[in-house]
Amino acid sequence: MLRELASDLPGFRAARFAPGLNVAVLDSTNTAEPTEPGPRHVAPETVQDIIPARRGRASVVGYTPLGEQWARDRAAAAGSTEPDTGRRGIGRSRFAAALDFALGGSGSVRAAPARQQLAESSTTVRFTGAGETVTATRSGASPGELSVHSSGTDAPPWELPVADWQQWLGQTLFGLTGADDEPSYRSLMAYYLRDADHGGLSDPIRHHAKQPAVESLPPLAHLFGLDPALVEAAKTLQASRRHLRSSQRGDTDLPNGQRLSDATASRDLANLTAELATLELERAEAAADASWRSTRAVAGGLATDPVAATAALDAKLAALRARRAAVARYADAHAELQRQALELRESVRSDLRGRHDRLTAASNLFTRYAYEMFGPSRPAALTVAARDHGYAFYPVLGGEPGAGVGAMTLFCFDLAMAVTAHRAGTGPDFLLHDRALYADLPVADAAAALDLAARVCAVEDLQYVVVLDQPKLAEVGRYDPALSYHECTVVTDG
Repeated sequence: MLRELASDLPGFRAARFAPGLNVAVLDSTNTAEPTEPGPRHVAPETVQDIIPARRGRASVVGYTPLGEQWARDRAAAAGSTEPDTGRRGIGRSRFAAALDFALGGSGSVRAAPARQQLAESSTTVRFTGAGETVTATRSGASPGELSVHSSGTDAPPWELPVADWQQWLGQTLFGLTGADDEPSYRSLMAYYLRDADHGGLSDPIRHHAKQPAVESLPPLAHLFGLDPALVEAAKTLQASRRHLRSSQRGDTDLPNGQRLSDATASRDLANLTAELATLELERAEAAADASWRSTRAVAGGLATDPVAATAALDAKLAALRARRAAVARYADAHAELQRQALELRESVRSDLRGRHDRLTAASNLFTRYAYEMFGPSRPAALTVAARDHGYAFYPVLGGEPGAGVGAMTLFCFDLAMAVTAHRAGTGPDFLLHDRALYADLPVADAAAALDLAARVCAVEDLQYVVVLDQPKLAEVGRYDPALSYHECTVVTDG
């Protein structure tokens, strides 16, 4: 579980995480102070704090008691009187970017000043995994390596390449073994730390707006326990289709702009065959006529060159034969790809039947979460189907259209995904949603989602970290005063 996140980003106060629902409050006024947990809130574990040194100071990682750092944060908040009146977007917050950066990501944020601040800062994350408490500090000045310390050894912090850090996180958090058909660690973590700036909160299936559907299959198949070999077959099939389209574009025997698909290749081939047969007959007639005219010319009659009479038809025939040969190649290639696609679909159907119990359990989680939030007014189901490009995921939240339906579909999908993967040991025990998911939600839906997350975390031994603007949290608190959560930090994000 996450224990602590600290950074020397301006306005960033160290976060202490607890089991269950954790709220990181974004304060636009820079005046709010961390609140004490309520009667139903879980108190965080007291651990040693590691605060990265600011740039310009000695590059020593200092150890201080967590309570001391928390007190310093309170004092800094009380002593700050400068308001933050700048307009802020609702994309990825620096809180989410800092955690992503510490966990081996790029930590990208939309605004150029924020990116520069991240590049000039150091970020530290502490979490418990694989039976040990691990602390890692990563600096924007040297993002290719980290300073790592583990409770499993008496050794002082040591330097570790970020690639090795990602490999260890993949093994520890997702159970990756290094097999060739496994997804990458970063593609998996992207579903737990979605990037709103790149469309990660717009579609439950994709963690990036420009992500091809086939590229979402490896991480989702891993998290939902599907066959990775079939995912690789789907990717290979997709790559073959791209190669075929590229070959068509570069083939000089095809007219410019012609694109052959499964549906048109056979039809075009038949049309070209008919056109070629007709032209060959015309050529034969022209050759006979040229022979007659040549005989008359010898006798002193017509003066027609027989070669000129058939040359144009010969050139046209040559071009048509080359075009028909090209279309025949692509028709055969399309037919072969279609055969492979049908075989893949049947293999996926068979795999889905063999994994029926696990997929049904995941779908039931999605349905139950939606039902607990909306009741019968929004029928919901998560369906995994077989298609000729492999697996296809369909999370559906029905009922009347309204504000926030897409966001709540993604919320239910991510929660069902996290629980399913955690139960199987193929996913971590935490999930983070940034403020963009809740920005436009009606307060009733936001309160229902947070209450559901708190209850699910208590049952499944998970952490749900959510970043909320202070006004949104105040609205939720008025709507549901009994909501149980731990306020892990208050940070400014201007």
